[in-house]
Amino acid sequence: MGTTLKDIAAMAGVSAGTVDRALHDRGRVNPLVAERIKKIAKELGYRPNQIAKGLSRRKDNLRITIILHIRRTNTFFEDVLVGIKQGYDELVDYGVSVDIKFSVDFNADDQLANIDRALEEKTNGIIIVPICDERISARLEDVARSGIPVVFLTNLIEGVSYSSFVGCDYELSGQIAAGLLHLCAPQGGRLLVLIPSLAMYGHRLRLRGLTGTLESEYPSIRLQECVELSSDEISDYRLTSRKLAEHPDTDLIICPGAFGTGCLTAMRDAGFFGRAKIIAYDCSRMINKALEERAVMAIIAQQPSLQGHTAMKTMFSILTGAGDIERDNYIKTRILLREHWKEISQRPRPSGQWQDGGEKV
Repeated sequence: MGTTLKDIAAMAGVSAGTVDRALHDRGRVNPLVAERIKKIAKELGYRPNQIAKGLSRRKDNLRITIILHIRRTNTFFEDVLVGIKQGYDELVDYGVSVDIKFSVDFNADDQLANIDRALEEKTNGIIIVPICDERISARLEDVARSGIPVVFLTNLIEGVSYSSFVGCDYELSGQIAAGLLHLCAPQGGRLLVLIPSLAMYGHRLRLRGLTGTLESEYPSIRLQECVELSSDEISDYRLTSRKLAEHPDTDLIICPGAFGTGCLTAMRDAGFFGRAKIIAYDCSRMINKALEERAVMAIIAQQPSLQGHTAMKTMFSILTGAGDIERDNYIKTRILLREHWKEISQRPRPSGQWQDGGEKV
């Protein structure tokens, strides 16, 4: 392995960021320190990598804006933020700053305002969880045409130019759910689907994958109803309770985990834990406990931490011109069983405070 910035930094007694600035004459570095750094680099035979070359062409630091579609974080987005922080920690010495902007839940007006704020702040690139709204689509198309790269994180929207999408293959995850239902109930059953907001295009794709596979492969599983949730715990509790009362013969359920506290509590209170075979999307403290107690058969997980980390690295590669960029960067789906409980119960927590209105990491 060749000499790295950290090797030079250790010998010079400075940070890797100082070494990078000194070698590429970017930013303010004491001339004597810079001279010492360059001498050490020459003695060690250091050759700059593609990232360093890309950064050397810039006169300022890289500013990356991340725009979420919610304000009240849940366990899924807590894990996304863990991955973003991991990516930031790896890139901070290259002069990268990250600004997190939280939007009012599924509110297109607020997300538009956050996009405009990012542009006013001269962001170099936007990572966004986009809401399906014509105004969002039009604004992001304008952003892409202006030369500012856009990376879609966990969700995508149709008909908009983007540099890369990082997330799960939603249609495939719906097909996987259909296959799991068949394994749980090969004789067939009566299915109730509880799904988060369809303002997220990915949720529509997941539903399409599920229903299409049930119709073509497992027709003995009858879809009774698909119920769109709001992510408000009280409203979701009431709605789920009503739907379970309308479909008392339900013996198969698909539900969200990260957004699902209200609907999960309703299922438990109505006696469907242990009575129906339940498959959930993504982890949460409540869903993990239900998995441990065998009230939930399986969790279909999208590896949110890996999504956040990959989005950061992808945007950095786009901005520096280092490495090949995958336009559709699908993160593999995992199926978690009770035997995974110890692993998922020890999931990392996001470090630092993530505040409404955005916070620089």
